[in-house]
Amino acid sequence: MCGISGIIGNDWEESSLDKMITCQIHRGPNNSAKFVDESKFVGLGHNRLSIQDLREEANCPMTDNSGNLTLIFNGEIYNFIELREQLKEYTFKTSSDTEVILAAYLKWGKQCVTKFIGMFALAIWDNKNHSLFCSRDRLGIKPFYYYYKNNTLIFASEIKSILAAKVKAEPNWNQWSDYLRFGAMDHSHETFFKDIYMLPAGHNLLLHNFELSFQRYWNVEDASIGIDTSDLKQSTDYLYSLLTDTASLHLRSDVPVSVNLSGGIDSNLLALLIDKHTTSDTCYSFTSSFEDKTYDEYQYVKTLKLNNITKLSTLTNFEDIPTLAYKLTKIQEAPFGGVPTIAYYKLHQSIKEHKIPVSLEGQGIDELFGGYTYTHPYHYADIVKTHGWTFLLQEYPNAAQYRKVIESIIEGHPETVSQDGTSHLRTQAINKEHLSNKNEQLKIVSPYSDNLRDTLYKDLFHTKLPRVLRMNDKLSMSQSIELREPFLDHRIVEFAFNLDNNLKINRSGGKFIIRHLMQNLTGGDSSYIKKLKMSVVTPQTTWLQNELSGWVESILNSQSFKTRGIFDTQVVKSLYADFKTHGSNNSSYIWQWINTELWFQTFIDQAI
Repeated sequence: MCGISGIIGNDWEESSLDKMITCQIHRGPNNSAKFVDESKFVGLGHNRLSIQDLREEANCPMTDNSGNLTLIFNGEIYNFIELREQLKEYTFKTSSDTEVILAAYLKWGKQCVTKFIGMFALAIWDNKNHSLFCSRDRLGIKPFYYYYKNNTLIFASEIKSILAAKVKAEPNWNQWSDYLRFGAMDHSHETFFKDIYMLPAGHNLLLHNFELSFQRYWNVEDASIGIDTSDLKQSTDYLYSLLTDTASLHLRSDVPVSVNLSGGIDSNLLALLIDKHTTSDTCYSFTSSFEDKTYDEYQYVKTLKLNNITKLSTLTNFEDIPTLAYKLTKIQEAPFGGVPTIAYYKLHQSIKEHKIPVSLEGQGIDELFGGYTYTHPYHYADIVKTHGWTFLLQEYPNAAQYRKVIESIIEGHPETVSQDGTSHLRTQAINKEHLSNKNEQLKIVSPYSDNLRDTLYKDLFHTKLPRVLRMNDKLSMSQSIELREPFLDHRIVEFAFNLDNNLKINRSGGKFIIRHLMQNLTGGDSSYIKKLKMSVVTPQTTWLQNELSGWVESILNSQSFKTRGIFDTQVVKSLYADFKTHGSNNSSYIWQWINTELWFQTFIDQAI
């Protein structure tokens, strides 16, 4: 895991590239280096966090044996050992996955990325053809930001690095409107900064003769699986084979590896897989903890039976929040998830203190297999369209409580809700100028013929997972920790979207096939079949209502918030007073106000 940066064009200063590299040193503290061609048309910068082949020879920028190709790379290619067997014609000088990328590009060209199992953001300069090839992994686990103006391309792993190259920080009001009205973040190629974009997941970027072009190299909807995905046994066996293989691949490292655990099924599954495959004498797990047992997941982690993993916890208190909220705003470069994100940041501080450069987490299972309760009515709507209401209520008696939601889905206008099914927006607090002349709904492609897979697709590629991946990459890399995502192996994603929906959601709830697999792995423990998804896992709402109310009011009553012009401050004042007095099931709208003001204070009011 590293930081990459680059400037390509005729008129730029080398000092700008140096500042970009310095800005990302936390992403790669083991080595910083750059490549500038003789004509000073292209400059590539790199900060290395050494994970595979720790020798100096494996540093980036790395040039191939001919001296023509120069590579900078952030991420991991987990199947590099297997790929190396297919690239025997290349004379390797290292045992790194980085050099495998160069050899693969020489042999297969831009199609090489379709052979990678991993997470990556990379750039290859071809000096002979005077062209740049960039690529981002299929799920967008690794970031790639770019700015292109006046025939000059500037790109980096973080937006702050681009700003360091004399790009002015200005708000992108289109993105801010989507966030304020829909709570949408990281759902498109736009960022919260004007003229700074993200390379979409599963895409290549090419620059040649001052022409910038893009190519999508992976579509999950095109993938097929050679088994009967409506058969529970076949599907469970196939999924288990994928999970064991990806667990083994994700444990490849020349440095210590840990695992981030919560009290959920996904995390338990990851822990069991790692416990089985780890070869380390001491493998640690880390869990976010709170004093209030209502929100403390460590109490559930402690009951998990593991042979080779030592469990540790990190405590977050309400006193931590104000200071860390400002710090995380700069780290995140965009609105973030509040107390859960801050607690996760503290967890990675603890990992760093234990000098463990790599950790694994269990993101993706909920998005792939219908873990969130709000996705279930989409499945019910599909059943109604196919078999009618009577059949649905016979097979799923609890579906009756969602009748209005199901009807709205069938009619094509579902309500935007949080993961716990509650409404998280208070658009009446937004000034009218940010509501006018805008689309009434987010424009997101719907590639499938059924509602459930379309909403899972939306969550995975637009509305939920991308923001989580961005937040977790930024907070982990701020501590020089490489965070790996075994369940986002593209082979598992392709399997999930081919799996029969009835094996995702059934009477017992979502993630049925995962629950069934866990029951098998734990010797028939039926509690996993019945275990409910925990929607509220931090005391954010309680803290914002009580302990942190003074801090919240100091922001909402500040002169900058009042004169910002984004919110109707009188409506905000009234809504917050009601929130304190009567409470709420959801505090996302309170955090949205805080997030917005802190971002503008950090990036617009101050020089970064």
